Amino acid sequence: MLRSKNYVCIFLVTIMAVAPLSGCLGQEEEDTGSGFEWENRSQPDCSPVDLNITCKEYLSGFTTPTNSLHHPVEDEVWFSDLNGRIIAYDGQSMREVGNISNLISNCHTEAGLLGFTFVSNFEQNPQILFTYIGTANCETKEVTNLFLAVGDVVNGTLDAGSIQTLREIEQTYRNHNGGHIHALGNNTYLWSVGDGGGSNDPLGHGQNNTSALGTIQHFHYLNGTVAPLQNATGTDQDYTLHRGLRNPWKFDVDGEQRLFIADVGQNCFEEINMVPVLQASNFGWAEREANRAFDDPNDCTKPPSEPPEGMTDPVVVYTHEEGRCSITGGLYMDWGPEPWRDGFMYGDFCSGDVWIAREGSQGEWDSTHVVDTDNLLVGFGRGLNDELLIFTWGGTIYELDIYG
Repeated sequence: MLRSKNYVCIFLVTIMAVAPLSGCLGQEEEDTGSGFEWENRSQPDCSPVDLNITCKEYLSGFTTPTNSLHHPVEDEVWFSDLNGRIIAYDGQSMREVGNISNLISNCHTEAGLLGFTFVSNFEQNPQILFTYIGTANCETKEVTNLFLAVGDVVNGTLDAGSIQTLREIEQTYRNHNGGHIHALGNNTYLWSVGDGGGSNDPLGHGQNNTSALGTIQHFHYLNGTVAPLQNATGTDQDYTLHRGLRNPWKFDVDGEQRLFIADVGQNCFEEINMVPVLQASNFGWAEREANRAFDDPNDCTKPPSEPPEGMTDPVVVYTHEEGRCSITGGLYMDWGPEPWRDGFMYGDFCSGDVWIAREGSQGEWDSTHVVDTDNLLVGFGRGLNDELLIFTWGGTIYELDIYG
């Protein structure tokens, strides 16, 4: 079990991986190699200590699963894989329904096919939106950009010849790519973008109102045309709804239209931000890390402080103690096993811990520890029959359940 922070960091360097996401290492770019050997990944079994919780294999054979969505028409779930594949599962068998490996880079551990969603009007116009890091020269550590693209689904599979680039965001380093995409309905979408990478936000993207980096983008897409929804400046700035984020790897929206963002911290703190989804907000990075001033990135003892005017602090914060290093969200649980409902489920990449955060009667948020999976967690998903799934760095998807 990975419990020592130093041990976790050494282990991650050994496999040439910092969490999609992690604050374990402090270099400008958290990567020490020119490429990445997917085949060398390994992982333990998922064996919870809690006797009331089971963890069993749901699917395997992925490089690193990044997202899952129920198909709008067919009785199947689609899964995206960091290596560029999209896999459908109907409860009996898996089939490849998309492959964009020729478009993506896997040079850096945070690069690849990051996420996808079905378009709102899928029944009338079967397409998927997806986001990825473009092809790169691994030997030269080439920095390539973050793309938003769309492709037609023809006879149940992604038509590679139909793929169209909708947006391209320039990256300054190879990490902190964000890359989650979420359909809000009515042909509107959210897309998370990291701060461009490097420690300490070296180019100040988080608080740069003209930059798309370190933001949640909000846009309308219909029949090949993408457009911003803020309409304030008449420029690409109008795509930005939320800013001041470091690496919003995953987020979710609940039934009350509240947005929950699991934003990966640097050396000290991990955080969950929660705001009404359309309430434009600034979450403070890199003037703040979580609910503290970010004036010394190595001082993890500083006390919480009030945010400056115009900035919003997170509702949940945790530290890098006990081998924790990098938050991975997250699903709002208004489904699934009854004891785990009505809260935001999240975990930590390094320690494998899973928690659920719930709002109290006075508006405060408290987290309850659910289970230690003893795995490197990269995300959560919803199975074909509403199973609670956890995605692991080693490529296996597990199902978590509770009984008794």
